[in-house]
Amino acid sequence: MSFKPPLPLRAWTPPEWADAALKDPEGLLSDHAHNEKKATLTALSLVHAFSDDNRPAILLSRLAEEEAQHFRRVLEALEAFGWKLRPDRGNRHAQALLAAKDRDRGADPLLDRLLIGSLIEARSCERLWLIEQAAQGHAELANPQWLAFLLELERCEAGHALTYLRLAQERFPDADSRMDWWLDREAEVVAGLAWRSAVH
Repeated sequence: MSFKPPLPLRAWTPPEWADAALKDPEGLLSDHAHNEKKATLTALSLVHAFSDDNRPAILLSRLAEEEAQHFRRVLEALEAFGWKLRPDRGNRHAQALLAAKDRDRGADPLLDRLLIGSLIEARSCERLWLIEQAAQGHAELANPQWLAFLLELERCEAGHALTYLRLAQERFPDADSRMDWWLDREAEVVAGLAWRSAVH
């Protein structure tokens, strides 16, 4: 089965990564719950930057609503499996991208926040697709309801990636050239991260 990411990512995650991530599905789901919560807060915080324009604020509020619903549903999945939400171990992918932003202050901070958001969502989409494929052979996760939820998450992350990118393109004429720079940085980040039971 083929997969087309929402962005032209320059580093691909090997399929073996998903097998490693699924060795601890409770940890994987806990990590993703925390990521969905943080994604909700990120989208809401960005609304303030578009207080002069209703359309972006509406798009971001819709995005935040979807992220909040996913947070709840991942918590419900943990409950259904009889697992506990573990403490937040941090999103190393996002942390590394933010560190790269702090080192390079050559672009508008809002532009970089939007592009980083787009990249995080695109990487989530790619890795959720890999998890979806691997979960079909997993004893606990290979049920139609769970696989359908993974597919829904994957498609929503793709939509979120494109929403962030389009908001950047509409406001900043140099958005595409800056994204080109960010695609290289994101590939470097992914190549340097050790595998664990986490989407990032």
